[in-house]
Formats: sequence, structure tokens, C-alpha cells
Amino acid sequence: MTKEILEQILAKIPQLRVGLIGDCCVDVYWDADMRLSELSREVPQFPLPVVSERFSLGAGGNVLANLAALGVENIQLVTCIGTDWRSFMFKKLIHDIGVSDQYLLETSQRVTPAYCKPMRHGISDVVYEDARIDFVNRQELSEELEEMMLERLRTVAAQVDVLLVCDQMKNGCITERMITEISELGKKLPVLVDSRDRIGQYHHVIMKPNDLEASRAVGLDLKEHGAMKIAQALEQINQHAVIVTLGENGALWCENGECTHAPAFPAHPPIDIVGAGDSFLAGFSVAYGCGVKPYHALRFGSLVSNVTIHKVGTTGTATPVELRCALEKGM
Repeated sequence: MTKEILEQILAKIPQLRVGLIGDCCVDVYWDADMRLSELSREVPQFPLPVVSERFSLGAGGNVLANLAALGVENIQLVTCIGTDWRSFMFKKLIHDIGVSDQYLLETSQRVTPAYCKPMRHGISDVVYEDARIDFVNRQELSEELEEMMLERLRTVAAQVDVLLVCDQMKNGCITERMITEISELGKKLPVLVDSRDRIGQYHHVIMKPNDLEASRAVGLDLKEHGAMKIAQALEQINQHAVIVTLGENGALWCENGECTHAPAFPAHPPIDIVGAGDSFLAGFSVAYGCGVKPYHALRFGSLVSNVTIHKVGTTGTATPVELRCALEKGM
């Protein structure tokens, strides 16, 4: 990654039109100061005295935040949320980063996913995280909601240069029928898919599993066969180029049976890898959409994730200024 290539990508990003369909959520952090806790009069317990709360976008929402931070001005979102307090917060969060809710599907039949994290603070600097409180859907989308999501998907796909798919949750926004539709769209425009459990069911798209997800999809042991053979096997299933991310070892691009390795940028502790995959997906997608070679798009994605993992305690984003600084420092 040279300064010239970085500037080439950054100059084109504002004109890029990006669509995202899939699972989004709200990350909630409740900071409790246990020094203020008093024994309850009703039950023999010390409550958690919340002194502050923080909200951020998670799952596909974190990809949105990364796209916006990189400078994408035209972002279209297709997702399904509930009509609860978390839906209010989700809409506020996407509006704050300039993402429209035009194709947002709101319904009382669903809950807005959220991961709530009570954080205990005390006398020392040690922070203790209680068990997470999750709001998730327990049933699949109804046929009526599925059809409404498909209509929105087709409308958005006709308007964008690149389509991102975040298939992260069981009983989330992506159904079997949508996977078929997304695979057909992959024949017409660049479609990049991040799927935690079903990556092997997609075709004709640019897949972005990590090495473990890829090995599970093709049924090959990672230690025995290695990431390169697994990437080649996945490409055959997909009938299109694939990316396999390798953590600190970078990423592979496999196309026509040939694999190209792009190393990661060095990481200097302390780091926090939560959300690194979302940052990489956003970074690679915009660079690829801007027309650079896959190798340079991989390096750009790695640079974006390298900036974000150095933001400890949050699912961070990377701005153009931060990317320029990181490249100059040779991270």
C-alpha cells in the first residue's frame, strides 16, 4: 500500500454508492459504580448503580459506521427492526452517521437486536463485565416480512455500485430465499458476503469468511489442509472469487484457482480485535468498488482494521486522516 494508492481510493470513496442488507443491532454499555451500591431493602442483593450509558452500532450496523467514517456519502440500508426503545436508538444512531432509514422495515412482529453489557467499576481500575443481556429474535421472518425485505433488496440493488451482506444472526434478516436472490444479484454487481454460519450456501458473490468459517464450509480441517487449499475449495463451491481472512497473518484472495496473499499491517499492543472483521469488510468493499486491484483492496481493508483494533474498549472506525497517519507510521 503506497500513499498514491491510498489517496486514489480516498478520492473516489465519496462518489461510491453502497448498499447493505442484513443483521444490525445496538450495543449498549451500562457503567455501574459499585461504590454507590447499597443493600436492597426488598432482597438480599446489592444493585448495580448505573452512572452512565453508551450506545453504538453493532453487527452490520458497525459496518455502516465504518463506511460512513471512511467517507461514503450514499449508503442504503435494508434491515428489519422492531418498534421498541432499541429501534428508537438504532434510528438515532444511523441518522447520526448520515444513513437513511428509507428502506428500513419496522414491525411489532420483531424485536430490535441489542447486546447490553453491564460494566462494574469500583475502587481499583479493574472493570468487571457482568453477563451480557441479549435481545434477539427467536423465530424466522414471516413470509409477509420476507417479501417486503426482498422488494427493498431489489430496489436498493438497482441503485448501488456495491452490495454488502451481513448474515450474522440465527433468525435474523437473511432467509434461504434471500440467499438465492443475493446469489443471483452477484452475477450483476459486486456483492460481498460476511456470513457467520452459512457462507457455503452463497454462490457468485465475493465471500469473506475467516479461515475457521471457511474450513467449516468446505468440510476440511484447517491444520491439515491449510488456508490456501480451503480457499481454493471454497472458490469452487462459490463459482466466484473469495476472500479468506487470516487474522494477524493478513488475508487471501482466491480467483481462478490462484491465491494471492496480502499481509496484515503490524499491530502494537494494546489492541482490541472486536469488530475488526466489520472494519475489514467496509474497507475492502469501498476499495474494490473504487476499482483498485484485489491485492490493494485487501491491504486497504487491513489498514482500516489495523486502525480500529488500536481503539481499545470499543468497536472503532477509521477516518481518512487516521489512515494517512497509520500508513506514514508504517503500521
